[in-house]
Amino acid sequence: MKKFYAIALVIIVIAALAIAAYTLNAPQDKVILVISTTTSLYETGLLDVLDARFEAKFPNINVTFISQGTGLAIQTAQNGDADMILVHDAAREKAFLEEGYGVNRKIVAYNFFVVVGPENDPAGVKGLDPLGALLAIKAAGEAGDVTWISRGDDSGTHAMEKRLWIAGGEDATELREESWYLERGCNNKPIPFPHSY
Repeated sequence: MKKFYAIALVIIVIAALAIAAYTLNAPQDKVILVISTTTSLYETGLLDVLDARFEAKFPNINVTFISQGTGLAIQTAQNGDADMILVHDAAREKAFLEEGYGVNRKIVAYNFFVVVGPENDPAGVKGLDPLGALLAIKAAGEAGDVTWISRGDDSGTHAMEKRLWIAGGEDATELREESWYLERGCNNKPIPFPHSY
């Protein structure tokens, strides 16, 4: 965690110094640094800690976070409404750079994706690799035994899910039409199904 804090602080300092240098001659009291980030990272509270420490060290810079899914966070920066992004979708991050929207990519953390479901495991996914688990859930879903709950929000988590479906030979877009496949749109809505993954 200490290493993550140090790397994240260095990245924020670099971005802030670049903005400060750019606006040095502008008649402003404070420089505003807008960071578009994922909801999962924002909700940890870590960014609030980094923000407080950073602004204590650099009182002329106001750090502002925009919390949204990875896809929207990237789009916000592409629209010119954010100076920096903190997201988790390596493929889209690389495209962001290649298309000229970003100039420097640093890995400051990593995350794990876990398939969760009912304790009785009606699809029998325990012990399977992620791809095998998804295919077992699909088979159980088609049999009417389970429902798959997808974020369906263009987040980094959703992008990973779609890549796994594609790796399993499935069309992620066509799955949306299946009765056992449900998109919730975000990660904080209650799931009303007792046999859902």
